[in-house]
Amino acid sequence: MFGLPYQGIATFLKAPQDSTRPFAFLGLPYDCSVTFRPGARMAPNALRRASMMLTDGRHPEFETDPCALVSDLGDLDIMQVGQHDALRRIEAGVMAAYEQAPGQTLLCAGGDHMTTLGVLRAQRRLQGQPLSLIHFDAHCDTWASHFGDDIGHGTFLRNAIDEGLVAPERTLSLGLRSPVEPSTRDWLSEQGGEWLSSRALMRLDGEALAQKVRERMGSSPIYITFDIDVLDPAHAPGTGTPEIGGITTMKALELLEALREFNLIGMDVVEVSPPYDPQEITSLAAATLLWTFIAMRG
Repeated sequence: MFGLPYQGIATFLKAPQDSTRPFAFLGLPYDCSVTFRPGARMAPNALRRASMMLTDGRHPEFETDPCALVSDLGDLDIMQVGQHDALRRIEAGVMAAYEQAPGQTLLCAGGDHMTTLGVLRAQRRLQGQPLSLIHFDAHCDTWASHFGDDIGHGTFLRNAIDEGLVAPERTLSLGLRSPVEPSTRDWLSEQGGEWLSSRALMRLDGEALAQKVRERMGSSPIYITFDIDVLDPAHAPGTGTPEIGGITTMKALELLEALREFNLIGMDVVEVSPPYDPQEITSLAAATLLWTFIAMRG
C-alpha cells in the first residue's frame, strides 16, 4: 500500500476496484451533447488523480475517513456517438451497479449533464417513485430542444420532469445566471418547482437552504446533481460553458454540508473539462465535493 498522496494507482480516493464498501464512484465518460467546449469525457480520470490529494487524513468538518468508505467501479463503456444509446448504457450500468451491491450509494462523475438523465432513469426504477432533485447549475437545463434534437445537456431537467423521473414540485434549481429566454428559465416554476439565481444563492446560508428542502422534499428520496459551472470560473475554469458571477467553492461546501440530514440517495458532478483545467483546480473542486458527500453521510 502506498501511503503518500502522490503514490500509487489513481483510483478515486485510492479506493479498491470492487463493490465492497457503502459508497461507490462510477465514471460516465460521455460529452457528445456539449454546446461549446468539449472534454468532459476526460473528467472521471481527472477526478481520480485530483482526489489523491485528499487521502492523507480525515475530513475536517465531519472527522470521518471517506477513503475507507468508497469503492471505485471504474467507467461505463459508452460510445461517443448516439445520445440515446449512451443513455441506455448509463441506465443499464447504474442498475447493474445496484444489483451487485444493493445497499451502496452511487457517486457518478460525468461527462456532460445529459449523463444525469440516464442515472435518474435508473434511480426512478430503483426508488419506485419520482425523485426529489437538487440541481446546482449556472444553466436552467429546461430548453425544449437541443439544436433540433429532443435531448441534450441543456434539456435534461425538462426531459426528467416530462418522463416522470423527478417530481417538479420537489425540484430546486440553484445558481442560475446564463443567457436564456425567460420562458425557458421560468418553465420549472410553471411546473411547480423553484429556481434561484446565483446572486440569491450567494446570499442564502446553509440553514435557509435546509429549510427550503424540508418544506419541499421532507423525507422523500433526494438526488443531487452538481454542474461544476455553478461555481464562478475563478474557482472552476475547466468547464465547457463557463459563466461569470458564480458561487465560490466555500459557499458550495456550506450548502452541500447543510443537506446532511436528508434522505440523499446519490450525487453526481458533471461538466468538468480537463483540457481547460491546466492547474487541476476544477477537478479538485469536483473531487472534494464528492469526498465531502461521503464524509457527511459516512
